[in-house]
Amino acid sequence: IMSKISKETRRTVYEKYDGKCAYCGCVINYLKFHVDHIEAKFRRTTQAQLKSWGSDRIKGKDHIENYNPSCISCNSSKSTFTIETWRKELELKKERIKRDSATFNILLRFGVIAEIKKPIVFYFETF
Repeated sequence: IMSKISKETRRTVYEKYDGKCAYCGCVINYLKFHVDHIEAKFRRTTQAQLKSWGSDRIKGKDHIENYNPSCISCNSSKSTFTIETWRKELELKKERIKRDSATFNILLRFGVIAEIKKPIVFYFETF
């Protein structure tokens, strides 16, 4: 569900981490970045469910404290997850790709990529 965000608020969100994605830390293009709801407004629901439930199912608010600047890929991956649930999902993705991807494993064996064992830390946690 799209929220109408003023140009001024959008600029403030963009500058929150000096033009970088709050999650991966990559430089983001002002014209293409996403404003992410840190606490999602809704949790994986259909439009029909939202209409029948009413406003009591709204979680995160449309407020500057609930916005983070995000690159498109991080915002898509995070979806409606909480920060901690998304962190766990990213860990699971790492394990799944290691388990299921022949391409990943052959590149690993040839030494052209390397597995780095470290916890997932979001950029905003280091800022």
